[in-house]
This record gives sequence, structure tokens and C-alpha cells, in this order.
Amino acid sequence: TPLPDGPGPISASDAGPSSYKPKSDTLLSFILQMLSQYKMDGERRGCCLIINNVNFEGGLKKRNGSEKDAMELKRVFTWLGFKVKKYDDQTSTEIQNLLQFWQSSMDWKDGDCLVCCILSHGKSGQIFGTDECLIPIRTITSYFKANNCPLLAQKPKLFFIQACQGEKTQQPVLLQEDNDHATSFEPDAQSSGFVSSQQLTSSIPDEADFLLGMATVDGYLSFRHVHEGSWYIQALCSKLGEDILSILTAVNEEVSKRADAQCEKKQMPQPAYTLRKKLIFPVPKEPFVSSKQSTDMQ
Repeated sequence: TPLPDGPGPISASDAGPSSYKPKSDTLLSFILQMLSQYKMDGERRGCCLIINNVNFEGGLKKRNGSEKDAMELKRVFTWLGFKVKKYDDQTSTEIQNLLQFWQSSMDWKDGDCLVCCILSHGKSGQIFGTDECLIPIRTITSYFKANNCPLLAQKPKLFFIQACQGEKTQQPVLLQEDNDHATSFEPDAQSSGFVSSQQLTSSIPDEADFLLGMATVDGYLSFRHVHEGSWYIQALCSKLGEDILSILTAVNEEVSKRADAQCEKKQMPQPAYTLRKKLIFPVPKEPFVSSKQSTDMQ
């Protein structure tokens, strides 16, 4: 079970397209079903970029526990067949430089999908570089729009943002907020303080095929445990075996049930998307072993 962060095992059952069964016995229904899914059977699954900002140059607090999220993301997307590249403590300029580099990468020619995970402090619609300069999230996603990155046109582009989007608290303190006003939270909180719970052949919109998974709704804090990682990322990593919208709905449900020890602070993730088809990550035959399970088996 994933454990419970602003300024401010996956089953290896038959969940992938290879085992997808038509609703009827007709070949036509099977073909129609497959046409309604994004292609995820290419030579390469794609690339997963992880930007993990922990240490900041000014007044923003160190994001203790974020490395737990970054490593769990690396484990699960490697298991799903992605090439994973992790970048630690990136300034705003470094973030934009690496996005520009990946924008022109030839990896997208044979890759099925882009996944980009950003773990940092943030404000409404923006995230902080370690230099404490803000980058609009729309600027980040714009590098991979169809006109700017033709090799990713018609392919799914998924962005997962673990960062606060304001300073308001959703009613659930042994937590640490991702912002620079986290005055009531201690960096050494204990986990016992948590309550479990290709080439275009037809025209498409320039911003089609995006999914943006936000850890919290605009204007509010998101929460991260200093040892166990964030509520959002840990819930996400535990569920990557269904179609992506079903995954995010389940993540919404799981995170919404969490609260701090005093049951005063809550969090509600918010996905937004322009996906045109169902997106399912083909699940490998070998079951995923989370970092927590791996530790328990040792």
C-alpha cells in the first residue's frame, strides 16, 4: 500500500492490449476496440523523464522524501518498458534546456509515448527551478506540442506534476508542504502520523494527445511525507496497470481518502487531458515489486 507532500504491486494479470478481449466474438468489434487505443507495441515504449528538485538556493525548504518518489517512478516506468532518465536539482534554465534537448530527440521516432514527471515546489500553474525562478506548466508542455515536436504527433504525452499549486489547505501535522510557507511542518515527521487509507496523415489540434496529472487542484497545497514520499506519486505508482484515465480516477479516490494525524488536512488531485483514445500500458509478465515490498522481502 502506498504511503502518504508547494511554495507552499501492480498485478501482472492480463491488463495489456496483447490480452485485450473483444466484447463480442466478431472480428469487427475487436478491430474497432483496438483502433480506439493508442499504439503501445512499438520497438520502444518511449522515454520517461524525471525532474526531481530537492535542494533550493534560497528560502524554499528542502523537499525531504522526494527521492523516495523519484526512485519509485524510476522503478515502475523501467518495469513498464520505458527508458528512464532522472535529473536532480535543476534550475529553471536547466529544465528548459533539457526539455529543448528532448524535444529534438530521435528517440520519439520509434517510441510510443512520452512521460515527464516533475517533483518540485510550485505555485498556481507554475513550478520552481532550484534557482527559485518559476516556469509556467504550459511552457513545459509546449515543447512537445505537435508543431514543436512532430515525432510525437498523435502519440500520448503524459505529464505528472507533484507540486503545490497555492497555499490554501483542503480540510487534512506530521507532513511537509511543497511551498515556502510550511511553518507548521517539521522535516523529520514520522510515518506513524498518517491515517492509512510519425508523419501526420490528417490534421489534429496542436495540443492533442496530452495528459496533465496534477497532485492537487489549483490554489491548494499538496503533501509529502519526509520518509515515505508524496501521497500522489506513491498512489500513482501503485496503479499503473489499467487505462490511464481509470488509473487517475483510482488515484483521485485513494488520495482523497488520506488525511493527516489530526484529520484536518486533505488533498484532491486534478487530471486534465486532450487524449483522443484509450491509453493502456502493456503489463510485463514479471510482477512489479515496489521498493517497500523489496525491503520487506530482505
